[in-house]
Order: sequence, then structure tokens, then C-alpha cells
Amino acid sequence: MLISNWSIPLPLEQYLNHRVVIYFFSDGQWIPIKYCRLSKAIEIYQRTKQETASETLVFPVDLNPNFFND
Repeated sequence: MLISNWSIPLPLEQYLNHRVVIYFFSDGQWIPIKYCRLSKAIEIYQRTKQETASETLVFPVDLNPNFFND
């Protein structure tokens, strides 16, 4: 794994082309805003983190955070 200043290490290079979903948190639920490759999602996450105070997270396409149990 690569070491980064993120709280979670960055993925191995072999996973950078996997498809993911970027979610935005609003009004108590996660809203999918973009499907893309993980490498692009990391770029978008870093940009939005600098430009906005909103919370965005990246999940695999088959994992919907709205169905997490408390």
C-alpha cells in the first residue's frame, strides 16, 4: 500500500481503474453524484475537500451507504 496523509492508506495501483461511486451527504442521506474510476474519484475528492466543507465519500458500486445499519 501507498502511505498518504489520508486517514486510510491509498489503494494499490492495481485497483485504481476499478469503478466506484462518489456520494454526497445531504439531509440525512447519501446521494450518489458520480460513477467513475477510483483514480478519478480520488482527484475529485481532493478537489472538493479543498473547495467545500461538504462531506463526500467513495464507495464500490455494489455498496450503498444508505443501507448501513447503525
